[in-house]
Amino acid sequence: MRRALAARLSRAVVGCYPRRWRQRYGEELLAVLDQHHPGVRTVLDLAAGALGAHLDPAWRIDGLAMVRRHKDVLGIAAACIAGLMVVVLMVGGWWIAGWWSEEHGSPIPLSQGVAGVAFSPDGRLAAVIGTSLELWDVADRAHPKRLNYTHGDNNVGGEDPAFSPGGRVLATCGGSVTLWNVADPARLTQLAVLPANPGGVNAVAFSPDGRILASGLGDGTVILWNIADPARATRIATLTGQAGDLTALAFSPDGRLLASASPDGTVFLWNVADPARPARIATLTGQAGGVSAVSFSPAGQLLATGSDGGTVVVRNIADPAAPVITATLHFTVPPSQFPGPGTSADVALAFSAGGRTLTTIAGNTAVTVWNVTNPSTVTRIITITGDSIGAGEVAFSPDGRIVAGAPTAGDTLALWTLP
Repeated sequence: MRRALAARLSRAVVGCYPRRWRQRYGEELLAVLDQHHPGVRTVLDLAAGALGAHLDPAWRIDGLAMVRRHKDVLGIAAACIAGLMVVVLMVGGWWIAGWWSEEHGSPIPLSQGVAGVAFSPDGRLAAVIGTSLELWDVADRAHPKRLNYTHGDNNVGGEDPAFSPGGRVLATCGGSVTLWNVADPARLTQLAVLPANPGGVNAVAFSPDGRILASGLGDGTVILWNIADPARATRIATLTGQAGDLTALAFSPDGRLLASASPDGTVFLWNVADPARPARIATLTGQAGGVSAVSFSPAGQLLATGSDGGTVVVRNIADPAAPVITATLHFTVPPSQFPGPGTSADVALAFSAGGRTLTTIAGNTAVTVWNVTNPSTVTRIITITGDSIGAGEVAFSPDGRIVAGAPTAGDTLALWTLP
């Protein structure tokens, strides 16, 4: 049952309690409902409690007084109880239908938008976060095929997932980090759920050797986990000092650096060569808008940071303690598809496998390819626009040539081949 429907039914059932009971406990119970997320069990428990209250003489004093004036009061009481029984039966039916749909039905079409996408290291598998976690076979770019998706209580949320370098483990975020065994996509299994964080987890990234997982939290904290044995992950270190929700994380190709980005336009560079003793070595500021994408070049000499303000800043990090800006690229960011407080159009970027080009995507409609062979004189190669990718996040394939995202219509994964 959807939470909104359960909340409305819960409040309606509270209104079915005897008047004297509501006068004494009604406001308190409604306050409790406002602070929690009612479900089907809440509705059923409230309905049972209402029936019990109507049968309890302590709450029927007004009704007993009415007996002296209205001989048909018993009929009215019976009708009230019958009404509650109808509510119980309806809720029970909806619960069974909802459970069956969650356990056996298909996910909501991807054209409704996706919250996160990631390619496996070999580019043959894609993980998609919609209303559930979905795994897609994308070996045949023209005919992507859904292989599996989570059911029932295993529904997940959050933003971009991440594959381990070996492609056998997938990390998803949300209220906590969940590790999945995706070695056999047809037999998707949960390996571990790392301790939850009140602020939620916004970003995850694996180190190049696959032994460390970084998780970026809603309070600006980064946690490093030892996942050499994914089923027994342990916390190694906690990195603090950054403000606001972390929006992106990336390890350098040699695994010695970690970049973390935040909505205030700040990027921290961390030395994580010794994960148990991480240290912040540089704070990158001055970029307009919130930084929502970070990427290291394959050789590890450059760091690109993209903002929803329409800029990409390219820095030479040969000396990580003193990064040097080599270029600032400008592109047009279209209005958000979901305007409102705290929302902005999606911005993504990635270097090509050879590191000669950098591709940026703004709002899922404008793709720009840049020549970064000479980082000090970056030039625009081409900008193309289109509407083949729908709402939500996108992901680049490992070679930077394919973009995956939601379709504009239907229920298949949209794949966009770049020039």
